[in-house]
Amino acid sequence: MKTQLLARWSGFSDKEKHISMALALIIFCLLLYTFVWLPVQQGRERFTKSIPEKQAKLLLMRAQAAEIEQLRSQFKSVRSSASGLKAAVEVSAKFHGLSPTYPDAAKGNDITQLNVALTSVSFNAWVKWAESLLNQNHVRIQSCQLIPTGADGQVKVEAVLTASE
Repeated sequence: MKTQLLARWSGFSDKEKHISMALALIIFCLLLYTFVWLPVQQGRERFTKSIPEKQAKLLLMRAQAAEIEQLRSQFKSVRSSASGLKAAVEVSAKFHGLSPTYPDAAKGNDITQLNVALTSVSFNAWVKWAESLLNQNHVRIQSCQLIPTGADGQVKVEAVLTASE
């Protein structure tokens, strides 16, 4: 096959060889333009158009990050006060249908601790509330005493809550 192509090429006149080479060069240039240059150019244009959008999104994310950090610091300062911790616990308790009391018998004078007592509550309700306090309010149980009240699944709860970091 190679010899046939070379024989046929040799049979062409110089003018036919020049025309064939010119056509091959034109076809090569068209292929190069179509499959290399044009996709690169289109990608460059898309990239150039997307840069301002990405920069705007980046600025927005930076502003939101600063706002989030500010809100976190405000939240920490609210929780670090005794009244802030108590307010968070009361709102959560109300949401879960519980009505805790707050005995004055403190274990230390740390304002980030709050004594909580529930006279009779379902054990399952207590567990759900304790999980909610930790996951949603970042309040953890430092110590807890559960005393069965005799009724089915009912317990008396005495706990010390503290703001977690």
